[in-house]
Amino acid sequence: MSGTPSVLPVANFHANQDAAILRKTLKGFVCHSKELFNIICARCNWQRQEIARTFNLMYGKNLIKKLKEKLSGAADDQKQRLLLALMEPVAVYDAKQLRKAMQGLRRKSVLIEVITSRTNKQMADIRRAYGSMFKTELEFDISRKTSGYFQERSISSNSIMERETRAIGVTHWEDALQLQ
Repeated sequence: MSGTPSVLPVANFHANQDAAILRKTLKGFVCHSKELFNIICARCNWQRQEIARTFNLMYGKNLIKKLKEKLSGAADDQKQRLLLALMEPVAVYDAKQLRKAMQGLRRKSVLIEVITSRTNKQMADIRRAYGSMFKTELEFDISRKTSGYFQERSISSNSIMERETRAIGVTHWEDALQLQ
């Protein structure tokens, strides 16, 4: 969604310090999810992605896999799902939500929200993530798994964004918006 983000980047962000704290938290016999939440929920998405990359570089381990290991069988499955969802790149998360919406596992409002509120660049990233994860094109699944007016609007919105992205070049468009 567009607008003011609720989680802003931490000013004095140091991915290596956060990675070290997460490693210490994940290394113990008992995982204290409060420590995980204190870091993961207080960082914006690009900072969480940087922490995951740094964790991998510093310790040679995949942070997401470590989180899954330590949180599996956790008393609160919702906490586990939340932490893992927060660690996903935005485009990957959106692509998964679109897929679930088209499978009937999520409400159609998810389709409407994602397709109508993302920028052209974000939609291009979602299309790439969707294709990579599900080995099919987003537009194809929308046309196959939706119907009527909703199908027409979704596909036309998606196609318009795709044409605009190719015609204008996303970075030039964003640069122009910043100059205003």
